[in-house]
Amino acid sequence: MSLRLYLDAAATQARRSLAYRVDFWVEAAVVFLVSLGVAWSLWTAVFDATGAARIGGFDRPGMVLYVVTVLLAAKLVRGADLGDAAVSSDVFEGGLTRYLLYPASYRGLKYAEHVGGLVPALVQLVLFGAPFLLLLSTPEAPVSPGSLAMGAVSLLVANLLCWLLLFPFHCVAFWAEGVWTLVLAVRFVGDLLGGVMIPLGAFPAWTQPWHAALPFRHLYAEPVETLLGRRDVATWATDLAAAGAWCLVLAVVGQATFLAGRRRYTGPGI
Repeated sequence: MSLRLYLDAAATQARRSLAYRVDFWVEAAVVFLVSLGVAWSLWTAVFDATGAARIGGFDRPGMVLYVVTVLLAAKLVRGADLGDAAVSSDVFEGGLTRYLLYPASYRGLKYAEHVGGLVPALVQLVLFGAPFLLLLSTPEAPVSPGSLAMGAVSLLVANLLCWLLLFPFHCVAFWAEGVWTLVLAVRFVGDLLGGVMIPLGAFPAWTQPWHAALPFRHLYAEPVETLLGRRDVATWATDLAAAGAWCLVLAVVGQATFLAGRRRYTGPGI
């Protein structure tokens, strides 16, 4: 089992994701500018309508900064696992067969491909997100090289957590066909309870214990708040340890689900 095999899988997927460079740059610029414009218009209207000075722990500039950052970070956390490289596609189309012949872990190879496909999102986050964060740093969001470094580590763990969270649902393809709807539903719940749609602080007080107990906050809200300098080192380390524990739990669940499904796999495809 060679590390080179995983690196080659990641590199191949990275080249594929950057094959259409003009489309990549146009999409990168347009998505960033549109996200910024929508966030500013939407939350300006919300603050004006409510008359509130702060919502969910953010003032108006802080809210716009959070929303744009979380949208960029979410692309890096989620990746493109609904594409051709998805696990469920391998099961439906019979592509899993060739992976079973490789001298390497199937999950390891699929995650390597997933990481390779993150290159466009990573480039967008670095080129657009990092300067944007540093330029708009405020006393409420004291962005610094230290917060960016801690946030980068949190994003790496969040990406692994997101992939491990979705893996068992992709494995449902061994038993059923309605996997895409199921995966999309899980992603929607993750976006809602992870802080992509609304900052977690804006949820009612009675929901906060649920946010603390579930893994979704580790996907988006915590990495972004770390990037924005809103978490100290001790809190960041505690959150990172909790996210790592969830990764271990989901890794065990995913492996058990995959092994159970593989015993049913016949490999003909559809």
